[in-house]
Amino acid sequence: MRKFFRTGLLFLVLFPIGLVQAQEFKSGYMLGVSATQVDGDNLSGYNKLGPHLGIFVERMFGDKFSVRPEFLFTIKGAKNYVDIDNIADPIKTAFYYVEVPFFLNYHIKKFQIEAGPSFGVLMYAYNNDKTGKYETTGLYNRMEWAAHLGVSYRLKESMLLYGRYSYSMDCVDGGNCGALFTSPKLRPGYFHNVISVGMRRFFGT
Repeated sequence: MRKFFRTGLLFLVLFPIGLVQAQEFKSGYMLGVSATQVDGDNLSGYNKLGPHLGIFVERMFGDKFSVRPEFLFTIKGAKNYVDIDNIADPIKTAFYYVEVPFFLNYHIKKFQIEAGPSFGVLMYAYNNDKTGKYETTGLYNRMEWAAHLGVSYRLKESMLLYGRYSYSMDCVDGGNCGALFTSPKLRPGYFHNVISVGMRRFFGT
């Protein structure tokens, strides 16, 4: 885990400094909010809101395509009201991730269509129910692979607004996991289901 933090810190320091020196690279920061749920936990609805923030680097390939790796801090989870007849039913569950998505972008005038995978490391997780708040990090897989699909709109040269949809490619709990392309209603296991909106802004523009 310490090795991961050192790698992340090196990413944060070197990407804005080193890559921006090359004309074909641009870097910046992003701020947004995610509405999340966990498929498989019986807490339906995108009721859990959480921030996601980080930095990115983007490189154009011709006029239509670009690639963009990101380094993000994201809070996912689920939230619902407790069943008064079952105090063990969690009111809220939260997952704190450090994620590295990698996007391929297609540019259409002021719009970008973007898609790609990500890997994330679970830093901390907890449940909060009528019995109180308690840590659950050890119950879940520490690594998460996810798929992302989104669109961005350029407000001006230095700023874009974006929306994206993300879904776990493998279950996040350590128990019985179903195949990825099985219907979520039939597949065992927990899967993050995330809708995010936010803003990206380039450094130095």
